[in-house]
Amino acid sequence: MPDEAQGQEPKSDLDVKEQSDVAAGAAEPEAPQDEAGLEQAEAEALLPPGSVKVEDAGTLRKKITVTVPRAKIEGKQQEMFGELSQTAQVPGFRIGHAPHRLIEKRFGREVGQDVRNALVGKSLGEAIEQADLQALGEPEIDLEKIELPEAGDMEYSFEIEVAPEFELPQLKAIKVQKRTVEVTEPLVDEHIDRWRQIRGRYEATDQPAADGDAVACNARITGDGIDELDRKDLSLRVAPGQVEGLPLVELGKSLAGKKAGETATLTVKVPQAHPNEEWRGKEATVALTITQVRRHVLPELNDEFAGAFGFESTAELRQQLRRNLESRAADETRRAMREQISQHLLDSTQFDLPEGVAARHAARVLQRRYIDLLQQGIPRERIEENLTELQAAAEQQAQRDLKLSFILGKVADAEKIEVSDDEVNARVAEMARQYNRRPERLRQELTNDGTLDQLQVALREEKALDKLLAEAEVTEVAAAEAAEGQQKQAEKKAASKPKAAKKAKKKSSKKKPKTG
Repeated sequence: MPDEAQGQEPKSDLDVKEQSDVAAGAAEPEAPQDEAGLEQAEAEALLPPGSVKVEDAGTLRKKITVTVPRAKIEGKQQEMFGELSQTAQVPGFRIGHAPHRLIEKRFGREVGQDVRNALVGKSLGEAIEQADLQALGEPEIDLEKIELPEAGDMEYSFEIEVAPEFELPQLKAIKVQKRTVEVTEPLVDEHIDRWRQIRGRYEATDQPAADGDAVACNARITGDGIDELDRKDLSLRVAPGQVEGLPLVELGKSLAGKKAGETATLTVKVPQAHPNEEWRGKEATVALTITQVRRHVLPELNDEFAGAFGFESTAELRQQLRRNLESRAADETRRAMREQISQHLLDSTQFDLPEGVAARHAARVLQRRYIDLLQQGIPRERIEENLTELQAAAEQQAQRDLKLSFILGKVADAEKIEVSDDEVNARVAEMARQYNRRPERLRQELTNDGTLDQLQVALREEKALDKLLAEAEVTEVAAAEAAEGQQKQAEKKAASKPKAAKKAKKKSSKKKPKTG
């Protein structure tokens, strides 16, 4: 469940054990002690019963009006003035000896603000608890508009979004297709060829450049309004690339078939994000004169090659690679089955989403997508040309994520699913191995930025999905048949996107997302 949709954190195994140990070892308390404890709790509470009024303020939005009794106000004033009288410096008096009346006159305004802030701060939580609401995010309140009255009770209001209420669909025997994937010898060969590509080397050749080769060349960049620029001894692959920040999409096609001494010429429009401001938006010509063609030569598949990867023979390499592919296929199959469960839950459960939470989550999704595209080298102006479509996609994704998170959270509650510290630590250790990090260091970083809580929620949702999957009605299908079904689903989704894009276009404020 997203940050704002989380309820109380699940108790760890240690918490549960400590509570059970205390419960088992403690004698049953006497009734008078129970009554005394209840009276003490009521005395410490700021709001008596009936001090909170709840009204609807929109979709999954509540307006809460709080009344703080005069007795609580005066009690807090006396407490603060009492503390101040012991520390305040008043001209003509020693610290702690100034008359109470003079302290009230001199510091009354500041103490009034502190009393108001303290009362509002404490009563907010009590009000939400008394109203029995599952609040999302922070309350919307304007503290400066709240006044501490000279007489009578203090009344103020705030608004807050709340979690949706809905009924879960049938959770037993959900129909799921299990795609069977066979790891064939050609598939193993394909992956071994990728490993050979990694270990390949480039050797000079008199033959024309071909796809996958590399060339050594000199570049000359010219253009109207562009000072001529020469670059020597460049190394470029026969594939799309760039020179001096100029994106050369047709570079591979232009170099293919050329020999040493020949020139490939490309014309490109300089992107607006180019570091040289004088070049931006102009047309540049890039002439590449090849000095050498280098063929990509793959290593021979033998025991020596296998040894480079830590295996004694090619047979052992193939065996391990097959196991890896089978494990990966099993993981992909499980993810696909979880996705079918998720889609069933989404299709079978209808409820509104809190508008504020959905909007904030959509903004985060758009932000991440925007940065991802920048990191992929896509020019900023091209991203912004498609901003409306990106916003529509982000809004759709955010609504899906939020809805599924609410549903899975309720499933986890219904099934009494919890996540232990050991399970969280195991996942952190797995992540640490993938990134070659120390687990304790990674856990501390995740704790500091709040990601650890999200990880715990994600694990709980995974366990909820696996619980439903264990009770699902599973039918095995061939990979081709499953792919056909996925294609139909994708076409159905694509058909609904224009509506979402049109809706997003109306709502778009044409503001650019922040990029940090």
